[in-house]
Amino acid sequence: MNKRIAIIGAGISGLTLAQYLKDYADVVVYEKARGVGGRMSTRYADPFCFDHGTHTFTARTKEFQSFLKPYIENGIIGEWSGKVVNLELGKKITERLWFEPHLVAMPNMNSLCKKLAEGIDLHVAVEVAPIGQKHSGVWVLHDKQGNMLGEYDWVISTAPSPQTLMLFKTALPDNATIHRARMQGCYSLMIGLNQTFDQEWIAAKVRDNPIKWISINSSKPGRNQNLTAIVAHSRNNWADAHIDDDIDEAQKFLLAQFEAVSGIACDNADYIATHRWKYAIVDETEKSGFYFDPIQKISATSDWCSTSRIEEVWLNAVSLANEIAKTIVK
Repeated sequence: MNKRIAIIGAGISGLTLAQYLKDYADVVVYEKARGVGGRMSTRYADPFCFDHGTHTFTARTKEFQSFLKPYIENGIIGEWSGKVVNLELGKKITERLWFEPHLVAMPNMNSLCKKLAEGIDLHVAVEVAPIGQKHSGVWVLHDKQGNMLGEYDWVISTAPSPQTLMLFKTALPDNATIHRARMQGCYSLMIGLNQTFDQEWIAAKVRDNPIKWISINSSKPGRNQNLTAIVAHSRNNWADAHIDDDIDEAQKFLLAQFEAVSGIACDNADYIATHRWKYAIVDETEKSGFYFDPIQKISATSDWCSTSRIEEVWLNAVSLANEIAKTIVK
């Protein structure tokens, strides 16, 4: 009888694990959102699209470069190039250099995860409840409404550390590295204008401001460049201090900051929205790579155990998949 593995989360970690482990076991992926992507998600607001999580990523290792090669050849991954600047209120715009290729998925950032989801038994809009006790050597999973999801030999979480702690709270030892991980929040301000972008730059690092980064999303390859889609990310420490603020008030404040520092008026914007990420980026971690318990057969990985770089998250998922595969083929 094949082993059964449940993976929680359909971002780059979860779907990479699923693709690597599907030849060793029957794999099922559960995602509480309505679609795949995680931090590589895309917000759709016709005619606009916003990569409101990860705005770009790099590839520094041969392993990740080899993984990306067929997706580059098939037009799913492309380089985002153009003028990048530094913005600071009351100061002259200066150019900012990118010293390595910056990549994006096409036509939207979640396109890579959509491709990885092909051939996977995936269930979206399902939030898995915390695990209980094992029964006859297997984990019996339920959703938050109490519906039984199935029996599994392995349960793997790729959720942020606070959510993984809740999921595994009855099974994690006190010295598990995940207890020491700390995450920071972020607000993503999204602005859509039914007109072409009239400035030279494609992205900006913002200095001395509650806003940290601005991406002209519509300047990325594969996007509709006849309109303007902008994503502005807040600083993480500002987001943490305002994580429970009314979302409309947070949006009003960030919009004013954006207009002041960018000089882009939004009075006639066709779309404005804000997304709150409670667990956007890792703050403190021991870079353990993953949590792996071959006795209880639970494991976890995500950016909480390394950095929030897509490449490192992918590398950790591959390493964990190899460890789990070893236990199955013994």
